[in-house]
Amino acid sequence: MKSLISLKYLIVLLFFAEAINPPTAVLDLSEKFLDVKDEGMWFVEFYAPWCAHCKRLHPVWDQVGHALSDSNLPIRVGKLDCTRFPAVANKLSIQGYPTIMFFRNGHAIDYRGGREKESLVSFAKRCAAPIIEAVKENQLGKIKLSARSQPSFVFFGDSSGPLFDAFSDAANAKFSVARFYSVSPSENESTLRQRVVVYKDNMEIEFNGEMSTLKDWVTRERWPGFLQATSSNLAEMGASGKLIVLIVSSESQKFNATSPVRELHKIAEESSNEMRKHPALWNRFQFAWLDGSDLASQIQMATVSESHLFIFNYTSYEYYLSEDEPGQMTIKSILTFLEQTADAIDKGTVIAFGGRHLLTRMKRMVFELYWNIAQMFATQPLLSSCLFGVPIAFLSIICYSICSADFTVDRDEFYGDEDEILDEEEGDELDNSEIDENHEKAE
Repeated sequence: MKSLISLKYLIVLLFFAEAINPPTAVLDLSEKFLDVKDEGMWFVEFYAPWCAHCKRLHPVWDQVGHALSDSNLPIRVGKLDCTRFPAVANKLSIQGYPTIMFFRNGHAIDYRGGREKESLVSFAKRCAAPIIEAVKENQLGKIKLSARSQPSFVFFGDSSGPLFDAFSDAANAKFSVARFYSVSPSENESTLRQRVVVYKDNMEIEFNGEMSTLKDWVTRERWPGFLQATSSNLAEMGASGKLIVLIVSSESQKFNATSPVRELHKIAEESSNEMRKHPALWNRFQFAWLDGSDLASQIQMATVSESHLFIFNYTSYEYYLSEDEPGQMTIKSILTFLEQTADAIDKGTVIAFGGRHLLTRMKRMVFELYWNIAQMFATQPLLSSCLFGVPIAFLSIICYSICSADFTVDRDEFYGDEDEILDEEEGDELDNSEIDENHEKAE
């Protein structure tokens, strides 16, 4: 009977232990990870226990671990506490928390996208896919369909020769951000002309440059012609060497037929398509749109309204403004603005705003602080009032108490009334004289 009761208690304890610590597919790594990171594929979060962003990511990271485990891919998901194992963080040059990296047979890839489960899982699957996937010609239709959201690069011809070697080098460098395919000659074809194309924006664009420039061409063409820009992918777009034509739009307003935001968004999209006919502009500019004006305001250090267009150079953090009002812009005026800006940059006569000078960076820090506080009060006025009001109230009470306190010293507290002091001294003198007189009489 006692053994049966003990068994019941054990089952209950196991149930509660599993409820408190649910099973996870994420491995807790240690310094031994440095010995095995080059073996197979790893998807690792580097974190610090005190980091608030890391705490928010932990439940999402557990979901990523389960999702990749269920996909039967040979990806091991782990997390490593950099405060316990600083040698690993130093070896891998971990600068901030959380840092997410994918390791594929010794090749480390930084993740810079969003921290949603879908984005993380999609990135891991893309990194785990074959670097160059061999397909048949009858599968090109499916590739073109998927290329609407992400450009796909395809090599046609025998998988040998200098062009294929250059294509392989580009694929090894960019396989985490783009898809690469190869199409070999069919059984009915003895040869197939070697060429490299990219499928994007419902178009097929062939590479016609020198083989040594193929990797740079892939870097420039890996983005759709007109895409949404975020704080995470803006740096990657800037790394392509292109200037970014940013349109301040809105996800909700761009479908409103009567909204000026939709009108500018539509004109910008058509300008992007028209720009492809001008190779000099296409190789220099990239169109993108922002959902809301927050990021644009932080770049320009001023309040920017929706329905706005400007050119942004991420490398120098400078931006260029058009003299035309957004409501007056046309496809021709936008392309003319791009041509004039490119020509002025080459001649060194362009008027640039912003930049990375010391004074500008200090100004940007002050503005970002102001902007973040203003956004807090705009979105959560009650919570922000409590967050800032309570400390200010306590500080005000302390300051008032210090300023209103009386620190003067009252002499009466220590010496009493001067008259009383004099009376006491006279009384002592009289007593002393009486003693002296009595002493003389006694003699």
